[in-house]
Amino acid sequence: MTVGRGWRLGIAALALTFGLAACQPAREDPVGAVDLPTDYAFVHDVTDLPADPDIIYGQLDNGLRYAVRANQTPPNVASVRMVFNMGSLGEADDQRGLAHFIEHMAFNGSTEVPEGEMVPLLERHGLQFGPDTNAFTGYETVGYQLDLPDAGEDALDTALFLMRQTASELLLDPDAIDRERGVVLSEERVRNTPIRRWNNALWRFRLPDTLVPDRDAIGTTEVVETAQRERFVDYYENFYTPERGMVVVVGDIDPEAVVARIEAGFADWAGIEDPRADPDIGSVSADRPISAGYFHDPELYTIFTVDAVRPHQPVLDSAATRFDNNLANIGDAILGRRFATLTSSGNSPLIQAAANRGTDFGVADRASVLAIVRPDRWEEGVTTVEQELRRALEHGFTQAELDEQIANMHTGLRDAAEQAGTRQTANLSDQIWSSWRSDQVLTTPQSMLERFEASLPQVTPEAVSATFRTRWDGVEPLLFLATSIEMEDAQSRLIETWQASAAEPVEAPEDHGALSFAYTDFGAAGVIASREEIADLGLVRLQFENGVAVTFKPTDFEDRTVRVRLDFGRGELEPRAMPAVDIIAGSVFTASGLGAHSADDLGRVLAGRNIGYSFNVGDDSFSFNTATTPGDLRIQMDLLTAFITDPGWRQEGLDQFRAVIPEIRRNSYSTPGGVMSAEVSRLIRSGDERYGLPDPEQVAGVDMAAIEAFLSPALEQAPIEVTIVGDVSEAALIEALAPTLGALPARAGSWPDYDEARTIVFPDAVADPVVLHHNGPADQARANVYWPTFDDSDPARTRAMALLNAVFDLKLTERLREREGLTYSASNAASESDVYPDYGYLYVGADVRIETVDQTYAAINELAADLASGAISEDEVLRARRPMLEQIENAMENNAAWMSWLSQSWTHPERLDRIRTIRTDYEAVTQAQLVELAATYLSPERSWRVTILPRDAE
Repeated sequence: MTVGRGWRLGIAALALTFGLAACQPAREDPVGAVDLPTDYAFVHDVTDLPADPDIIYGQLDNGLRYAVRANQTPPNVASVRMVFNMGSLGEADDQRGLAHFIEHMAFNGSTEVPEGEMVPLLERHGLQFGPDTNAFTGYETVGYQLDLPDAGEDALDTALFLMRQTASELLLDPDAIDRERGVVLSEERVRNTPIRRWNNALWRFRLPDTLVPDRDAIGTTEVVETAQRERFVDYYENFYTPERGMVVVVGDIDPEAVVARIEAGFADWAGIEDPRADPDIGSVSADRPISAGYFHDPELYTIFTVDAVRPHQPVLDSAATRFDNNLANIGDAILGRRFATLTSSGNSPLIQAAANRGTDFGVADRASVLAIVRPDRWEEGVTTVEQELRRALEHGFTQAELDEQIANMHTGLRDAAEQAGTRQTANLSDQIWSSWRSDQVLTTPQSMLERFEASLPQVTPEAVSATFRTRWDGVEPLLFLATSIEMEDAQSRLIETWQASAAEPVEAPEDHGALSFAYTDFGAAGVIASREEIADLGLVRLQFENGVAVTFKPTDFEDRTVRVRLDFGRGELEPRAMPAVDIIAGSVFTASGLGAHSADDLGRVLAGRNIGYSFNVGDDSFSFNTATTPGDLRIQMDLLTAFITDPGWRQEGLDQFRAVIPEIRRNSYSTPGGVMSAEVSRLIRSGDERYGLPDPEQVAGVDMAAIEAFLSPALEQAPIEVTIVGDVSEAALIEALAPTLGALPARAGSWPDYDEARTIVFPDAVADPVVLHHNGPADQARANVYWPTFDDSDPARTRAMALLNAVFDLKLTERLREREGLTYSASNAASESDVYPDYGYLYVGADVRIETVDQTYAAINELAADLASGAISEDEVLRARRPMLEQIENAMENNAAWMSWLSQSWTHPERLDRIRTIRTDYEAVTQAQLVELAATYLSPERSWRVTILPRDAE
């Protein structure tokens, strides 16, 4: 784990709650039951929707399905998937957690692959354990995934061989099961978060008469600790059957040859006779009265949901049902947009809210609104949700609202069609199996666009409103409040609040009409003063007369996609009048809108445009980082130039931040990992207040005047550097830049380095660990070791340390996870600063039980000592280096990688040479160099340790 400003992800984490609310294999849910065909291998065989013709679908005589597709993005790679259409719902009560446990055992021995050999075998092929080699278990699906950096015959044969071994040849050795129990229990501890606990409580309320509440994939501690081999075998034999399986291969391959390999490798797979059928998981009632549920967790932010749940009506995926779904999606989006308008004011009781729909486990059709609410204003939040939902149901939607959503959907579909030729291989493989699991046709982006465009005359406010109502009418609402507040009579209070609100009339929404973007003229177009080609890297560097500098790399890696980054000023190094202003500015600046448009107005003004304006206060620059299309590049640059010249400085942006920061703080202290971001990131940087989570007093002390004073000097004068990578011509790029950034008044020729702000000191080594505390479960602890190293001024040295870190990772996995079962996954990272001289560290950490903290530290120190003494084999170097070289090879044809390498290359021209040497530097590192690095830096007396324990632990 690289510890930095990770707490900022808390805002994004709150947004992800909306995905968790539906926590299920997504299925669209058109209205109207029909007589459905049942005897088919793939649904496209029996519906009017055409499947992607580039996918070869098939089914072997034993029932195994397969799908194979050629795809060249990135080139020379392939993704292999094997999935089964049953997960934790197939478990008996004494098997709870075994579907997931068996997924672990797939890496622990089969008839032809000894225990401990699968992962090293894959690493020698360039796969990294975790990112490239993984598995997953859900309620209804178990899956295995291999992302091959080399799609050659040997690698493909190895991948398919390992999938075949997993399908029916796992040993499930009792001793191996016993060794893995600690790993699974560690994963359970890591996943025991407030959100998971809330999610389980929500399912228990929504679907009380089903198996779902008692089939969380992680299972129960009792079963994981005690289940014997025969219970594993029972599940494995009954649900790992060819009839339930699907193999997917996508990549830079010969599809027909891969089909032949699948047939040769899997045709002999025969499952047991009469395997178990799908379980009866229960039912829901359409006659359930208005009901309320309450869940208390002191570390959870306040979440309110209202659901309309009815028995599931099976439907066939078809053009008609997809049209119906589009209408429903538009209705949900408009309601969500209304919530966004309310929350953007900064004074709403809602922090975030959205509408969604789902089909839950084949038993329930559900419409939902989920809202994150200010805890002290939960009743107002419930009232707001009730009234906005009822306003939509009673009065429908306006033409302006519809136009905005149609524009956004149309743009998304059009861009998807234009970019279809460079879709990522891994994403395509996952779309193929997930469409099968959801009984949907994987159509082409072009056909989706054509159907949408043909349907537009029928997409009216009346049609959208009517479809929206069908999802909510006819059943009583189910109300659920989860909060950190302890409440008496919570259920009755919740119903009373809802019903009191329902007694109040609601007015029809206003039709605000269309808005026009106010920033299209910045003066006379700028003139280019210099142009340079850097042929070996495929770059063009331009500079306008006003000083704006441009680095441009044209690529064809992503069709019709242009990545844009704009850097200016010195970011965290800039002078600030008070603590936390720099941290808060990163979240508040764009949320405050522009002079002529609020942030909410920008959503309407820019509807149908593929643009963005993500803003970041970085270690040594302020930056916008976004992606657009060639057709929208000009308005993208209009927008960024508007933020440079006329920011809004509205109070509402700060008010939104102040509303959400208590929830981020609550969430951060609910787990050991959250404390790492909130506190440790500051401690390892000499207590520097530019890092970590700001104190409540600091947040309260920052006002918009302080934020404006912090940002304005750089906005007005600092040199601007633009990096553009993607599918656009130089002429089109200049056409977009010259009348925007190029038209600005001359920028300063240089900017202060602020050397006095570049001093960060690593803490001194300590005999005993520093102890911090989290507020989560009493069985969660974390042990962390840091060794100070060096800065990033020598790229060859930095890359050697990265390789040492990769070798350390192999040893940590083998020792802490596989041999001692101390942790689900150790974290480790090498971090060298290019901003703060002489500052860097190598870090190792692990989530463990409290009673094994000392054992974990001892194991980490022993491994570090082994590295320093020369215990690094050539095989370990190969297994660490090969995945890194394969990642470099793939990155050479990846726009995001080029953007990270090229950004600020005018300010730091040495970055261009670093690109040229990246592969040779890694190839040149020797085993002796790694040993020398370890001996120099990884001694125990140099280390700084921090233990994170439960709040009440001694």
